[in-house]
Amino acid sequence: MKVLLLNGSMRGNSSSSLKIAKAFVEGIVIENGEDKTEVITVNLRDKKIEHCFGCFCCWKTTRGECVIKDDMEELRKLVMESDVIIECFPLYFFGLPSKMKAFMDRMISYVSEYRAINGDEATGRFLHEMRYEELMSKKLVLVSTCGYEKTADCYDSVVDQYDKICGAGNYTKVFAPQGGMLAEKTFENKVNRYLTKFTEAGKEFVKMGGRISKETEDKLQVPMLGHNTFSQAINLNWDDPEVGPYGKVVK
Repeated sequence: MKVLLLNGSMRGNSSSSLKIAKAFVEGIVIENGEDKTEVITVNLRDKKIEHCFGCFCCWKTTRGECVIKDDMEELRKLVMESDVIIECFPLYFFGLPSKMKAFMDRMISYVSEYRAINGDEATGRFLHEMRYEELMSKKLVLVSTCGYEKTADCYDSVVDQYDKICGAGNYTKVFAPQGGMLAEKTFENKVNRYLTKFTEAGKEFVKMGGRISKETEDKLQVPMLGHNTFSQAINLNWDDPEVGPYGKVVK
């Protein structure tokens, strides 16, 4: 099994979402076997990814090939070679960070052009067909943390976007709240215990053939801290810029 972990955080290796993704991948490796699992991690912030020009050449003239020559050529090749693609990112303003969004926009060459089909007006069809048959067998996992106390209502726009691209139920969601707390030294022991449930979810992903149960998905969204502790911690972050990851610029 080849696992491609795409880290869309501008914090690079300091990303809280990446901590969760690595715990999930650890579970995959444990369950599938280290000798049978290859993991490739890419920090998108280190890659040159131009914004999509919206020229539609990949749909009309070059058919599946983007006319922009940058690091997306390497990334698209890695996607085609991988069995599991994990897109890891923090929630930015209720959506994808710009680097991950640029990557996703450029992946449009992997789907066929949208055509009017009789009945569309009744079904409200938006989905594109995958251009390459082998893409259908790949497993996509979204791993993301947000800074809010809970994930409820925070990921609606992200889920809506991926439902339209991939189809509802055709990808795995690993969402977690209170992402900033994963970098707090004060909670280090608690964080280590907290991450074990993501490792267990990675094991389940392999056991269930590339998915996790709804029960597990919901369990992963249970906050690490209770309301009172979280409120005190996050308010201190905003009131004292020297405390915690919220008040620091990560380079």
